[in-house]
Amino acid sequence: MKKLLVLLALTLLTLSLFALAEEPETFTSGDFEYVLLPDGTAEITKYSGNAESLDIPSALDGYKVTSIGDHAFYYSYSLTAVTIPDSVTAIGANPFMFCDKLKTISVSPEHPYLATIDGVLFSKPDRRLVCYPFAFDASEYAIPQGIQTIGDCAFYDCDSLTAVTIPDSVTSIGFWAFSYCGSLTAVTIPDSVTSIGDYAFYDCDSLTAIAIPDSVTSIGYGAFCHCESLSAVTIPDSVTSICVRAFEDCSSLTAVVIPDSVTSIGESAFEDCNSLTAVTIPDSVTFIGDEAFFNCMSLTAVTIPDSVTSIGKDAFTYCAESLTITVGRNSYAEEYCRENGLQYAYPDALDWLKG
Repeated sequence: MKKLLVLLALTLLTLSLFALAEEPETFTSGDFEYVLLPDGTAEITKYSGNAESLDIPSALDGYKVTSIGDHAFYYSYSLTAVTIPDSVTAIGANPFMFCDKLKTISVSPEHPYLATIDGVLFSKPDRRLVCYPFAFDASEYAIPQGIQTIGDCAFYDCDSLTAVTIPDSVTSIGFWAFSYCGSLTAVTIPDSVTSIGDYAFYDCDSLTAIAIPDSVTSIGYGAFCHCESLSAVTIPDSVTSICVRAFEDCSSLTAVVIPDSVTSIGESAFEDCNSLTAVTIPDSVTFIGDEAFFNCMSLTAVTIPDSVTSIGKDAFTYCAESLTITVGRNSYAEEYCRENGLQYAYPDALDWLKG
């Protein structure tokens, strides 16, 4: 059900984006749909056939095929092997997403743009890992040294993988790159990585621990959302923002240290983290989003510093009944607690006994 909802959201987002832009005219040639590019060549946008072994044509209706669009072969359930012609000089986000029988991607050794290494598809110019075939049954994979980008959706739903080694040549991990890799228990992110894309590890529900390197400045939207076995996470002091839904539904997470470099905690950032017991928010934070700690049922203690000037709706709703929020005297957090019926205390409440 979660997958269906996510896919529906993605579909609606895609349709809304298309509505804002002028759509190019689409043509049909056999089982292929394509659009014409400004240089008069063709980009394949959709395949509707049911071939098991497919040689992608180098021309459609006399137009040279130079590009394969994002997710062009979505849901080609029968496809087990595909060959990409030398004419292709551009390829979008994983064109073979949801091709659940695909085992073989072939390109010629002389291909000017693409390469395959051990069956995995790469783009040469941007040193990008494009597609790890869904039907591979290996439990471990080491990305080759020299690859700089793990492309959007590159390992999407590769359920057999338990461990991935990322080399120190990689600088970015794309959107949805490892999402739904349900058996993935171990991944080490090297210090070379500066960007973790939105929903990069979404629903990796066997992942138990993650150390984010100090080269990363922002944790993307939903980056570790629904990682239900994640019990330990290290957030470095290079991170300045924890984005929307970053750790939502990490139900095994018991403790988190937010470094004093963070200035904002996004909407639903820790929502449904049911095992989280205590959080200290550093003096650097000024903003806590809506439902940031919503339904953290084990959360009994939170410290909110005077630096916080904005706390969103239901940020601490449905936490433990005994939740006590430590606030500064006459702070914004104190007023927020009063208005929302939350228990609060001052850190120096017993100082008068020391006189």
